Amino acid sequence: MGEKREAALKAWRTRPIKSAFVKARASEAASKEALRAFREKKGWRVAFFEGKSGSPRTGIIDAIAFRLGRKNSDLLDLRLIQLKGGKAGVTAQEIARLKQATSGVMVNWLIAAFDGDTLHIVPDEPAF
Repeated sequence: MGEKREAALKAWRTRPIKSAFVKARASEAASKEALRAFREKKGWRVAFFEGKSGSPRTGIIDAIAFRLGRKNSDLLDLRLIQLKGGKAGVTAQEIARLKQATSGVMVNWLIAAFDGDTLHIVPDEPAF
């Protein structure tokens, strides 16, 4: 009986331990992959907002999905996305923040013309 107990204790001590950070990163990666697979089936393009290190940025918007209009290719269909993964639930406060973010979306136009040497932006927007 003692050998089994020792083996069980050794197995317990050497088990893989995942930190909360590792679990969160794995959950985030799985959420992104699921979103990518969904968009491939439905014809959407997805852009994720990440810091230089690949970490998610702060704020309610984690990604955007967009596609050209199906009947009018001059129109853009856009979705603001918050990614959830693992056991994370959706709260009413998060839904309210995401809805509020849609009302603050700023839309403007630019033309980017490359002449083989220089990229010209019209209108000339230093902030872009």
